[in-house]
Amino acid sequence: MLIQRMRDGSEGILAKIIIGLIIIVFALFGFGSITTFLAPTPKVATVNGSEVSQQEMELEVERRRRMLLARDISPAEIDEDALREAVLNTLISRALLTQAAEELSLQVSESAIDAEIVSTEIFQFDGQFDGQQFQQVIAGAGYTPLSYREAMRTDKLFEQMSSGIGGSAFVTEEEANRYRGLLSQRRDIAFIRVSAADLIDEVSIEDSDIQDYYNQNRQDFVTTEKINLQYLELSREALAASLDVIEADLLQYFEDNKSDYATNESRRVAHILVETGDELTEEAAEAKARGIYDRIIEGEDYTALAMEMSDDLGSRENGGDLGFNEQGTFDDEFEAVAYDLALSQVSEPVRTELGFHIIKVLDIRAASMPSFEDVRAELDMRYRMAQTQEEFVIASSRLADLLFQNYAELESTAETLGLEVRETGLLARDASHFLFSDSRVAEAAFSPDVLMDGNNSDLIELSDDLHLGIRVAEHQPSVTRPLAEAREDIRYILQRTRAADLADQRARNIVSEIESGSLAQFVADQYDLAWQVVPGAARAADTDTIDPQILTEAFKLPRPADDKETLGVATMLEGDALVLRVSGVTNPTDDVSEAELTGLQLALSRQLGSGEFVDFQESLRKDADLEKTN
Repeated sequence: MLIQRMRDGSEGILAKIIIGLIIIVFALFGFGSITTFLAPTPKVATVNGSEVSQQEMELEVERRRRMLLARDISPAEIDEDALREAVLNTLISRALLTQAAEELSLQVSESAIDAEIVSTEIFQFDGQFDGQQFQQVIAGAGYTPLSYREAMRTDKLFEQMSSGIGGSAFVTEEEANRYRGLLSQRRDIAFIRVSAADLIDEVSIEDSDIQDYYNQNRQDFVTTEKINLQYLELSREALAASLDVIEADLLQYFEDNKSDYATNESRRVAHILVETGDELTEEAAEAKARGIYDRIIEGEDYTALAMEMSDDLGSRENGGDLGFNEQGTFDDEFEAVAYDLALSQVSEPVRTELGFHIIKVLDIRAASMPSFEDVRAELDMRYRMAQTQEEFVIASSRLADLLFQNYAELESTAETLGLEVRETGLLARDASHFLFSDSRVAEAAFSPDVLMDGNNSDLIELSDDLHLGIRVAEHQPSVTRPLAEAREDIRYILQRTRAADLADQRARNIVSEIESGSLAQFVADQYDLAWQVVPGAARAADTDTIDPQILTEAFKLPRPADDKETLGVATMLEGDALVLRVSGVTNPTDDVSEAELTGLQLALSRQLGSGEFVDFQESLRKDADLEKTN
């Protein structure tokens, strides 16, 4: 967006200087430096003096949005305000927990992080860790290798706190046995279901009832505001597809960019790691590594020794195998040796910050250069995109100018640029149309300038290769439906509500008559209803046999006294009423094994500990000096 705006006004020398400075910053320090270079990073919250930046917020919002879209949730279903509020609360909680971890002096070793990264399935190719796959996956989530490692470190610290607090919770054998008894309890249940739908004919709705309901609930009869958008779509891919390509130019482009299609040498290496640290001094670790190396030289199997002796939990089960990786994946000291070994050769112990490694080369993929025909399809598209880049920039700038100049219509702009004026049809703000998948389109469409004044929007950059201009062709404002139009809807609502009330009252009458001494079967017959009996029902009974809501309500009733029964009334979600009767309760009498009881205690302790960790977080938040920035 920033680059596009400057491009739109790039005739001045100042703009060219700024662009030059940005290029220098990118080249020297990478993308992450640009915010710091241009301006102080705005904050969204302060937690005990520590700032939560706007940049953190936006990155995490985008990650969450991608996760929701990956679960097939449409953009229209995403509540942007709720999403941003949830993200902000998460960032505040992470800041509080990070501060608590620092106060507790908790630490996570580099080797533990390495082990988890290497063993993570999504970072693997053919069952082995792949450095390129790792970088592609984390980049897709908005991480760099350093920021991903830092996020992992933070999560590990949180796990330590969670396990420490949760581990202090316990449940006694007596409590576990009691809980088991409640879970395994069985009840003899009988119920009558009073259908609300069957009572609708007994409901009388007057015109005055409809009028009163309408007057009291006008907000429920408001139509959804809708707009019909006209839009112009400038696509770089469309420009590229229309380009006439000369074969000789394509061949020359291949020659000029051969290095982009070359693959570097990659090696599949294994290692046996002997860590240095609290358990082993550097001298002891080196001696241990030297001993393992000597055993390999004497003929012992490398893979077996790796599985037995390596301190790298992530690769140990695979015999130390780290998969194929290009240079730049591991420490310099490690790679200097790994890329100097011959196939199947084993190194002497190599020192890195993690400890001592005994490296073996398992396979080598030589560097390769594909032929022109091998990459022709990819090359053709890349050439087309490269050749149309300047044309797209010029057309985009021209589109932005024409949207402003011809502010009340799109047709002349479309004719000038050779574009087509398209329409969306009537859309609500939360429509699932592809245009509204980008919140900026809806914001522009419903802005006063575009919606009320009838102007074209500014240029909207959906992506680097797709730019839009929109205007509102038709607007259907939100209005309250007249009573005449809403009458039958209100009648239906009142009928269902009053029928449910009748069903509830009938159920209470049945209970009252039974408690007064009438026989249960006789009372049911009087209302032309029937008891359904479920003897020995369990809490998790087959849902094909009994509605789970009926079970839930039946197990809420008090345990009946000896030779007695408990009666109750409940309302089903659809408005039907239940008359419930519990006539017998049995608890399990079979003995439970010590292992089963221990497992139940452990599960209950974890549940209790999880709650205590939540309480810990709430206490941190309650005591914090917290300020949200609007």
